[in-house]
Amino acid sequence: MSEPLNVLMVEDSETDAMLIICELRRGGFNPIWQRVQTAQELHTALNSRTWDVIISDYRLPGFNAPMALEIAQQSQKDIPFILVSGTIGEVSAVEMMKAGAHDYLMKDNLNRLPVAVRRELRDAQVRVERKQAQNLLQTLASNIPGIIYSFVHHFNGSVVFEYISLGCLDLLELTPEQILENASLCFEQIHVDDRAGCYIAAKESAQTLKPFSHEWRLVTPSGKLKWVQASARSECRENGDIVWHGVLLDVSDRKHAQELITHNALHDPLTDLPNRTLLVERLELAINRAKRAETYRYAVLFLDLDRFKVINDSLGHLAGDQLLKTIAQKLKTHLRGVDLVARIGGDEFVILLEDISGLEKAIQITERILTDFQTPLILNDSKVVISTSIGIVLGTKDYSQASDLLRDADIAMYRAKAEERSSYKIFDIEMHTQAVKRLTLETDIRKALEREEFVIYYQPIVDILSDVYDEQSQRICQASCREAQLQAYRLIGFEALVRWQHPTCGFILPEQFIPIAEETGLIVQIDRWMFSSACQQIANWKTKFASHFPLKISINLSAQNIRQASLIENIDKTLAQTGLQGDFITLEITESMLIHNISKTIDLLTQLKARKIQISIDDFGSGYSSLNYLHRLPADNLKIDRSFVSQMQKGNRNYQVVSTIIALSNQLELAVVAEGIETPQQLQWLQQLGCKFGQGYLFSKPLSYETAEALLASKSLYLSACDPISSP
Repeated sequence: MSEPLNVLMVEDSETDAMLIICELRRGGFNPIWQRVQTAQELHTALNSRTWDVIISDYRLPGFNAPMALEIAQQSQKDIPFILVSGTIGEVSAVEMMKAGAHDYLMKDNLNRLPVAVRRELRDAQVRVERKQAQNLLQTLASNIPGIIYSFVHHFNGSVVFEYISLGCLDLLELTPEQILENASLCFEQIHVDDRAGCYIAAKESAQTLKPFSHEWRLVTPSGKLKWVQASARSECRENGDIVWHGVLLDVSDRKHAQELITHNALHDPLTDLPNRTLLVERLELAINRAKRAETYRYAVLFLDLDRFKVINDSLGHLAGDQLLKTIAQKLKTHLRGVDLVARIGGDEFVILLEDISGLEKAIQITERILTDFQTPLILNDSKVVISTSIGIVLGTKDYSQASDLLRDADIAMYRAKAEERSSYKIFDIEMHTQAVKRLTLETDIRKALEREEFVIYYQPIVDILSDVYDEQSQRICQASCREAQLQAYRLIGFEALVRWQHPTCGFILPEQFIPIAEETGLIVQIDRWMFSSACQQIANWKTKFASHFPLKISINLSAQNIRQASLIENIDKTLAQTGLQGDFITLEITESMLIHNISKTIDLLTQLKARKIQISIDDFGSGYSSLNYLHRLPADNLKIDRSFVSQMQKGNRNYQVVSTIIALSNQLELAVVAEGIETPQQLQWLQQLGCKFGQGYLFSKPLSYETAEALLASKSLYLSACDPISSP
């Protein structure tokens, strides 16, 4: 099958033209052809259609092949140009080839023409494909955030770029022409601190001919700092020159993203201070430096904001966040560049003081911080004074772990917080010993619940205003007291008090373990055990000593238990199991627990009242007393805190407080229970003020189960109070 061929012929002889066409047909082509004889005709023909080949005679009247070749080249169309002539000499043919002609043949030897045409058509197709590839490469190169390049490192040391893409305009702020003319403009942009590493990596790649990959910073003519990454391969030419082909990419965004990720991993997101991870790294460096350098001193300050939760809850979390940011800035103003302040969680901050002269310097900075904190801050248009408790640890060679430093500073901080607000304590080894004891005690509390080591003691509560009793009770009182002045008061119930019979430490009082139980949440389990056990005991006594009842059992309820959603359910379950009615139970709730969420508290107390359980507000007057909420609470009793009773003197402030509480209770129709009555004088004053009920060592210490049962087994439920001093 004949191959189509579009032939543009520059020929003045029609006979010669037909000979050429015949030869092409003989060679398997099916030519479509046009013959032109002048420059104008050639211009017109080139623009009229697409041509596969131009076949030109050398000499025409008024026209020739060199002129035709120039016109073809000016048209920007890559068309094979074959010279066919009968008079051209070898010199002219060579000049035509140098000028751009692709081949030449003699008219008397046309049998080679089909072969020459096919070869030039193939070469033309290759040129087209190569140009398309180059155009595609240019397009790709112009769309990547970087540069495609090729340069030669000559054996004599000079560097010359053979190719560089247009990406250099954005990345290097240089034109390709500038770089092709002067390669040093490119290399001079490498950051001065990165040049050595870059050259070492390039030298190694050139010597081994292994792929080159390296990152560095460059500074553009406008002063911009950019991160770039070069990936290239090198090859060595026969003359010793090294040729590099590669890509230079702008990786500034990735670098900045990596830096941001690293920063975020080591910094607190709210205050932007270093976090615990970065703090530990710095502490470990300080520990190692202290072991190496004899004169190096450092200190760790552990800060905890006092009453931050109250501020956070009252002003809102946004105000709390703003407060933490302000505190962070405050702390930074007291430090040098070598020091570090970190936020390690909540309202806790840690300061590392590096290379200090000694403990005195740490104390000086601590005192400046405490003084600064006395200045009020404005939050939500309110003035707020924040105090902080600070623990100080002086770093020594004895420390080998950052966690030990933080532990000891934390211990010292808690000691400061326990003794006085807005103060500091310096860690000593005794603090650590006590902390270990405390941790041991916490562990033992958990075991005590499992081993049933807790026991209940029962302190009698008596009616101190009613002293009428029968003759038998009087004889019992006379027999138990040698003094002349006798009084006896009717038992109305017991307060259930928890005690801990430790297997090795002996009897442990509540003040030693209840605070720990509250901090760890174990108080909830203790409370549940207390409520269940006390209810079961009073139910047993009710069955055994029915004639003495009704007697009530008062049971303390912790703040954490009040917040338990299952509290009412657990109470109902216990009452059902023991068969006890709610009117035999009084729940004692500390006053400060009630104002946390007054509406929720009122709802809870209302549910308890619906079960006929009485409510007693414990330690009244020692917390946040407020008539604003007191009259709304469905309470039955107020208990006067023992601290007021023990310090009573006629006419002093404590006496007035007790008098006011009793008067307030009468107005609100609440019964008053005074606890901690130890002397006849205290009893007399309370009676004169109209206090209804009392408990204390004057009547009885807390009794074991056996002693309390023995009391109930007696035929009288009156307790005597002996007063050796005559009443005025």
